[in-house]
Amino acid sequence: MNASTQVPATSDAQRQVRRLYVSLLEQQSRFDEFKYLLARYPAEEEIQVESERARESREVLNRRIREWLLGDFDGLSAAQLLLWRSMIVDERVPSSARWGEDTSAKAP
Repeated sequence: MNASTQVPATSDAQRQVRRLYVSLLEQQSRFDEFKYLLARYPAEEEIQVESERARESREVLNRRIREWLLGDFDGLSAAQLLLWRSMIVDERVPSSARWGEDTSAKAP
């Protein structure tokens, strides 16, 4: 293997998400704005039929993320944005997440 070997794109995407996560942890104002912009994205949107309003909301969020990360961010897809929205805004872990433990809320 030589130095010109390219890193798979999934590695780049994972690196970008890690940088976003660290950026949100380091600055509360970024997290607050991120949450606000996620909340503006319509939760009921079908991924295959993203409305103009939803697309514009996603573009605004992606533009802000690029500013925070100095341009090094490909952007969130509609599906990714809905996943982030469910966790950050709705404060729930999607049932499709398999974390090795029960993620459902239980009454005391």
